Amino acid sequence: MITNPFHEYENEFAFDNVYGHSLELLKRNVDRSPPSDTTIHLDVGCGYGSIAEQVSFQLGRTYVGVDANNRSLASLNSRGFETHRFLLTNEEEENADFLRSVIGDRTVGSITLLDTLEHLTNSGAILSALYEIAKTHNSLVVVSVPNMLHRDIGFKLALGRLNYTESGLLDHTHVRMFDEKLLTDTLRHSGLHIIDRKDVRMNHSDQFFPPEHPVLQDATMLRSFFKNIRGKVDDQDLVNQIVVACLPGEKIKKLPFVTERETSRPFLTIVTRTQGNRIHCLTEYFTCLAAQTCRDFEVIIVGHKLSIEQQIAVERIIEDLPIWLREKTRLIRVYKGNRTHPLNVGFENAHGRYIAIQDDDDIPLGNWVEEFEKISKKHDGCLLRCVSVLQTVKTVTIGRRVGIRAISSFQKIFPSSFDFIDHLKQNQSPNNTLAFPRGVFHELNMRFDEELTTTEDWDYILRVAAVVGVGSNPVVTGIYQWFDLTNSKSEHAEHEWRVNHLRIEQKLDTGPLLMPSGSLRRILRLIDERDSLKHGIAAHPSLSFDHDITRQNVREIYAIMNSTSWKVTKPLRMSQRLLGRGAGLKFTDCLNFSSEQLEEAIRQLRNSTSWRLTRTLRRIGQILKGGQQKVS
Repeated sequence: MITNPFHEYENEFAFDNVYGHSLELLKRNVDRSPPSDTTIHLDVGCGYGSIAEQVSFQLGRTYVGVDANNRSLASLNSRGFETHRFLLTNEEEENADFLRSVIGDRTVGSITLLDTLEHLTNSGAILSALYEIAKTHNSLVVVSVPNMLHRDIGFKLALGRLNYTESGLLDHTHVRMFDEKLLTDTLRHSGLHIIDRKDVRMNHSDQFFPPEHPVLQDATMLRSFFKNIRGKVDDQDLVNQIVVACLPGEKIKKLPFVTERETSRPFLTIVTRTQGNRIHCLTEYFTCLAAQTCRDFEVIIVGHKLSIEQQIAVERIIEDLPIWLREKTRLIRVYKGNRTHPLNVGFENAHGRYIAIQDDDDIPLGNWVEEFEKISKKHDGCLLRCVSVLQTVKTVTIGRRVGIRAISSFQKIFPSSFDFIDHLKQNQSPNNTLAFPRGVFHELNMRFDEELTTTEDWDYILRVAAVVGVGSNPVVTGIYQWFDLTNSKSEHAEHEWRVNHLRIEQKLDTGPLLMPSGSLRRILRLIDERDSLKHGIAAHPSLSFDHDITRQNVREIYAIMNSTSWKVTKPLRMSQRLLGRGAGLKFTDCLNFSSEQLEEAIRQLRNSTSWRLTRTLRRIGQILKGGQQKVS
């Protein structure tokens, strides 16, 4: 409908371009007309009528083209097709009246509006006119528009480059830009509802220039990182042209553009999975939520494969809550998937700015929500982390009532701050210490990996932290209850944990990884420690390859002194030295030890207070790496 002095839109039909895909939608959704039928196909904004011959031959319909370009209409006329010249206006009735005059007493079987909407200042005027025609004749309507969200446009725009061209995705004559959502909403507002689609996908669009731009060069880390993030958001990153088939229906009143930039949300959504087996724990959990110093939260209980009795028990607990808390609580039932699926369901339904996970057997202290809110003011948009203490508990029955009994004191085994590099080795942040920013799930589509049967939380923590970073708060805000597993069997085989770990490592290792500030110093320190160990061993003949036992002992001492257990108990050893209880063992001293001295050093390390106090931490680490998981 637009005359472009720099480009004539004389594009050929091909089965894998917008014309071929439009024809495929027509063939999939309408019947071929018999030879004597007078059913017409109305092509509005037809241009040179690239689909004319195919519609006539494959659908058996009379092709009628409408456009304002005399040259393109002349081409169609010379090929024997009916044409009508008309410049679409901003008035719905004027457009509809003209089209009715073209149709006359004939039946409109199908309509196409290909690569035309983006040229119109008032797309609603022509869509509403087409809606009236389609509703009268029960016609299929096929619409296509260029996709403004092709990654070639987005990648360049993110780095400060925008190129309008003589034609293509950013044709300089375009007055509107569409993506999938805007097109869908615009069509629905006009009463046209999508029933089928066949988009045109291109790895490299016409916007794939200049070739020397690093974000467009396939081998660069920059492009790899952008592709990794963008490719997970949706499936539209490679769509060059959106091609959809619609039928007339109810007009949706909601406007197709944003009218409210801000949505009122609670600060936090708390997602809690339950199988209804720990009703006594769930009661205690809600008691803790009722005592929160900050009430700016909502609760989603995801009941996973609940029986009727379990569902009633959970609903009864919710019904007994204080009114203010009951009004903030929803129960969502899920009957499929593994233990990871309920997390995705809970996150999907979350309204909060942040989303936290609380197991139904954990204890949030009264400051739990408040401390997250405090961190968010300084680290808005980051993954938020506080600290939990661990307490070993067991299930007991007293007077026919089931409850939980603590069988240990509180143990602060988790680090006070989040270290990304340490987390690459093992998870040091229980679920109840974290609050995830809403945007990573709802905007970046970063979901829990449901193919993982264990360690799904560790995987998600690493992926989120690598994109948005972490804001830490050393304040203790929860109790991580660890059930006594003396007589419990593992729910998952050791090889299953190993396979899941390898999958996580593979995912993180397939593309560039963002590291938080300070990581360089950590990496250099680790390299220095490694080099010191290598040089120390090389400088001592007694530690040569011929002395495997001696070498193994040195490695064991190094592993102990470089472990998380040893690091978190450093303040304890410092206080002991201040009290004059020994100078402490240094790793460099061990390089001069005999085999007997090395064995004695290992014995002392393993019998030390630092090592004994962190036995539970190592036990959890072993379980997370390949043993058992938290069960009651």
